[in-house]
Order: sequence, then C-alpha cells, then structure tokens
Amino acid sequence: MEVNRGIGEQLEGIGEIDVVVGILTKNVEPTILHVMNVVREGILQYLSPYNTLVVVSDGFSTDRTAELAGLFELSPVKKIVVEQMGVPGKGDGIRTVMEIAHKLNSKAIAFVDGDLLSVKGEWIQEMVRPVLYGRTDLVVPFYVRDKFDGVITNNLAYPFTRAYYGTDIRQPIGGEFCISSKLMEILRTHPLFPSDFGIDIFITTVASAEKRRIREAMLGLKLHESTTKYVDPESSLIPMFRQVVKTMFDLAVYYDGKNHRSVPTEIAGVSEYYGPVPVPVAVNREKMLETVSKRYGEYSDIYEKLLPKDILNHLGAFLEGEQYLDAERWSRIVWLIYNEYSTTYDVRLVDALRVMWLTRFIGFYNECKDLNFSEAEARIRENAIIFEEIKSEVAGEAA
Repeated sequence: MEVNRGIGEQLEGIGEIDVVVGILTKNVEPTILHVMNVVREGILQYLSPYNTLVVVSDGFSTDRTAELAGLFELSPVKKIVVEQMGVPGKGDGIRTVMEIAHKLNSKAIAFVDGDLLSVKGEWIQEMVRPVLYGRTDLVVPFYVRDKFDGVITNNLAYPFTRAYYGTDIRQPIGGEFCISSKLMEILRTHPLFPSDFGIDIFITTVASAEKRRIREAMLGLKLHESTTKYVDPESSLIPMFRQVVKTMFDLAVYYDGKNHRSVPTEIAGVSEYYGPVPVPVAVNREKMLETVSKRYGEYSDIYEKLLPKDILNHLGAFLEGEQYLDAERWSRIVWLIYNEYSTTYDVRLVDALRVMWLTRFIGFYNECKDLNFSEAEARIRENAIIFEEIKSEVAGEAA
C-alpha cells in the first residue's frame, strides 16, 4: 500500500519528518479537539528539537470529527487530516499513518486513539523518547485500569502472549504505541497485517516474535469513551473479540516452531502498588450470562469434539448455575481450541472460544470483585502462569 494521490498532495513540501504522531479517529466528535490539543502541548514541551507531524487518520467518520480536526489549529506543529486508505477499521488507519511515515523517512511513529479522555502531554515523552534515543523498538503502555476493564486482555491476550512468546507484556492491546522505523518496516510489509481491531495484538506479537526490543511505559490512568460500551458485550466486545483473537491465532500459527526466547521489557510486573485508584468499570454480568446461555448450543459440536468430559460436565454445571469456569479449565480450553484452529483455520472455533471467554469472565468477576488493584493484578499474573503450565501439558498430550 502506498499513499494515494490525495494524501501525497498534502505531503508536498513537508520534507523529512523525525516523528509522526498518528491520531486514530472514527466518530469521536466529542473528544477529538481535546486529544489534539494535548498532543500539541506534549510535542511542544517534549519534542521541540524534532521535526514532528501530527496525522489525524480518520476512519470514515459520519459525524464532524474530520471537519473539526481540519479546523483546529496546531501551529507551530505541522498537521494533516486524511481519510484513511483501505477499509473501515483501526488497522487500516494505522497502516495509513505508517505509509505516510515511511514516505517521510520518520524515525519514530506514535499512535494515539482519538476517544481518549485521560491523555496527557507527558505520554508523548514516555512513548517517543525511548525510541528516538535508540533504547527500544516498541513502547507499549501500562495503564492503571480497573480489574474489569481490558476484559479481553486480562483473561486471554496477556496470558496467551506471555505463554506463547515468553514476553511479559501486561497490556498487549493497550491502544497507544510508539514504534521505531525498523519495526515499522517489518510491520508494514508483513503478510498478516490486519485491517481491523487485530492491529494492536499484531504490533505487539510481531515485535515479540521478531525479537525486537520492547519497553513498557507507565502512563497512569486511562479513560476512554468506548469503555462505556462494555455493558453491552453482544454489540461491542464480541466483534472486537473475533478480530483480536483471529489475528492472535493466525500469528501464532505463522510463527510456530520459531525460537520464542524471552524478550526483555523495562518494566516487568507490579509488586507493591501506590498509584492512583482506577475508575470502576460497570459490567453487565447478567447480560453476559444471558449471552452464554443463548450461544452455547451453537457451538456444542465443537465443545463435545475437543473438550474432555470433566470440562464438559463442569460447563453443564455452570449453565445450571452451580459452577464457575476457573483459570485452569479455561487455559486448557484455550489451548485445545487453538491447536485445532492451527490445523483448520475454522473461524467458528474463535466464535466458540468467545462464548467460553464470557463464561470465564463471569468466573473472573466472582474471583476478583472484592479485590483491590494490587490483589487483582496478582491474581491475573497467577492465572498467566497457569496458562504457561497448561500449554506445556496440552503440547505433551498432543505429542
């Protein structure tokens, strides 16, 4: 993919750019001006020696997002507003920013979501400087988030990535990133580059599998408008789950057999936490129970084929309201379904796992509802260790 004529015309006369900051937008009219203003302040305060360009990559908004972004003046910081190339989806929005950065020979490329309520100017420093100083190829965020925020991360993306690649990145689909030009070239030419929400796990996974240097940045509290959608998993989280997990599984198959040594990170875990208290996230547990009950039968053939009898009995008890899915059984389900997917690429397996993920989340809710931030973090990491152990067991059984 190369920049189209319309974007190319906007780039004429800009010359080489040291840093590109991409703001990804789609129907974020209430928040776009706030995000752009904070990004401008961060650039002026922390990146003044560098030639920096802000790229608002809009994903075909139907509100006034693109119009407002175009009208908002960032001077003296350079800015362009473009309609993303490709199809609607965050992945093609990021791909558009990468192609612009490639054309401008940029050294560091940062990405910020346009719906952030908690973005701070310091984020620019924390994300971009380590790349500019040659200390890392990828900066990923560590946000202070409620234990029920990041629901795909906590019970699947984090433990799977840690177990499969040996990379302890606590929030592999955090949303904000900064990448080096070397990593960007690997990403933009990768055959599995996704167009959709799979892009975040794609960036983290490729960096891990390609053994690039990774650093976590402590960005503090994260509030974004989309968090409010967690109360309706059927309409919001389910499509995201399918895109994220399919990308994660496809990449695991692609990199299977390669040496997955541990990739060092600057920050590895939380021991004693004394930071701010995250804002609680409302979760519609009853809605999740309803979804599981409604969807379980659609994939019963998959469960009966792949899952051991003791897990099937446990799931039956769950549907009767007598049991909850624990971390050990959940881990075994994930690896059994992944192993089948690795040979069939059947997307129904991802959808079947989605129902089990909601089942596990209900169990996770019961385990952690009375825990504070540090206690919940410890539980999540304990569960990730279980993922590693069960992966080895399932691999041994398969052999």
